Amino acid sequence: MPNYIYPVVVEETQTGVSMYFPDFPGTAVAAPSIVVGIKDAKVMLVHRIEELHDNNEPVPAPSDIDAIQLEDPSDRIIYVEVFVMPPADDKTVTKNCTMPKWLRDAGEDAGLNFSQLLQQSVREALGIEKRL
Repeated sequence: MPNYIYPVVVEETQTGVSMYFPDFPGTAVAAPSIVVGIKDAKVMLVHRIEELHDNNEPVPAPSDIDAIQLEDPSDRIIYVEVFVMPPADDKTVTKNCTMPKWLRDAGEDAGLNFSQLLQQSVREALGIEKRL
């Protein structure tokens, strides 16, 4: 399944927050705010899952919230969801779409790559970055 949801431990710091994924040892994010931290944590999680896929290693199951020990009473657990395209789904497929003839003609006259535009638009609609 390309959607992954993992618990993240959030610790308050003097300069903002520190966040780490208990299921991925060695992953940590320091950020000035929780919003920036969540964005950075999502990017890190995507890269870590892609790395596991690339190395044919299993992606760990998310920890049960009761199994996570917090170090400080002010620490909290939130969940982060990411979309990661499995490597097997990287093959190219054909998808037909319709549009007004005048729009197609104008796009062709401008030298647009319709396939690339469609891919970019679908990625943006799903909120996923292009896989490197």
